[in-house]
Amino acid sequence: IPRRVPKPERVARARALVEQPDDAKVDPTEWTFAKELVLLDARIAREPVAPVEVQAIQVGPAVFLSCPAEYFVDYGLELKAAGPFPVTFPVSLANDCVGYVPTEDALGPRGGGYETRLTSYSNLVPSAGRTICDALQGLAAGMKPGPVPAAAQAPPFQGQPWSYGNLPPELD
Repeated sequence: IPRRVPKPERVARARALVEQPDDAKVDPTEWTFAKELVLLDARIAREPVAPVEVQAIQVGPAVFLSCPAEYFVDYGLELKAAGPFPVTFPVSLANDCVGYVPTEDALGPRGGGYETRLTSYSNLVPSAGRTICDALQGLAAGMKPGPVPAAAQAPPFQGQPWSYGNLPPELD
């Protein structure tokens, strides 16, 4: 999946901020995100496209849908609702780490938060989450859920209840 590429002038401003002397009065949050942008620029030079391996592992009536992202919960809920399995476990950070993968809404005008900032850790294109979700749904659709095992019935209770836990409330 391609990475989002910062504009060269933004990288230049970030580099200038990071290279200021230690005694410069720079906001720590601003410095951190500037440093992250410089790191991302170096990463893109080596790896402009991130490899994103997805897997579906079935165990009877359950499916584990894994990806190497810190995947936003909306996608996990969609995977659970759309799949044919009675038990669906979205699994994040499996086999690698491509960072935060926010929804397109989170990256839009009403979104925000540190997970959506362009950094060396959160940098895939806005459609990355949808691409991963569609791939995982396709994998799950190719599988048939096994039967849900039925638990054996517990025998009827015989004997006396535990008196310590079978007491009325006290108000005074």
